[in-house]
Amino acid sequence: MTRPIGTAAELERRRRRAILLVDQGESPSRVARILGVHETSVHRWRRLARRPHGLDARPIPGPTPRLSDYQLHKLEYFLRQGAHKHGWSNHLWTASRVATLIRRRFGVDYHPEHVRKILKQRLGWTSQKPQLRAREQNDKEVERWLDDEFPRIVRDVFRRQAHLIFLDEAGFLLTPTRRRTLAPRGQTPVLPAWNRHDRISAISCVTLGPQAKQPELYFELLPADLNVTAEDSVAFLRQLRRELPGP
Repeated sequence: MTRPIGTAAELERRRRRAILLVDQGESPSRVARILGVHETSVHRWRRLARRPHGLDARPIPGPTPRLSDYQLHKLEYFLRQGAHKHGWSNHLWTASRVATLIRRRFGVDYHPEHVRKILKQRLGWTSQKPQLRAREQNDKEVERWLDDEFPRIVRDVFRRQAHLIFLDEAGFLLTPTRRRTLAPRGQTPVLPAWNRHDRISAISCVTLGPQAKQPELYFELLPADLNVTAEDSVAFLRQLRRELPGP
């Protein structure tokens, strides 16, 4: 049976209009001609009008999902195991990998772009950039240091009216990072850039002093293509000690 054209609300208004015209004395055949429907539809609407909410709009049923709720629950269970568990070289999930997993486990063939919609709309998953975590990092020791050692250091710094320094070094590539963008198919954008691979290293720190009202930043740039060494860090701290204001 072909569904009538129109939204659920528009179809409800048509049904109610038909009943109103009949109640005003128009014959069902004439109402059918006015509204462009079959006369049997008018009689059916009159029967529905005798029921509570019989003429109310009904939501339009969508297509039956090819993955049931139970299968979707199983899919999320598999996804949480990581891609490595299912034969890939790492734990990262892409739409293509998930489409392959669905085909293997449930025999349903989806386009990767449709898989993205399923993950977003039915599972609430999003595309994210993974955080890096050093394999050698001891999470328990980090937690102990944050809970015990760092508060002790802060107390000692303020007791001595000293400066608290957060020091780090970083490298900056002069070649810009290329990231994904949107463009017409077959027309790859061009990013103008110097064809050099120069690298500048920097030593920097944020300081918290007993008299400073806000954190202060100090930094030093090294000549191009030279990496920061331990000796550079020591020299930087010595110079910083001469520049920092006393208590």
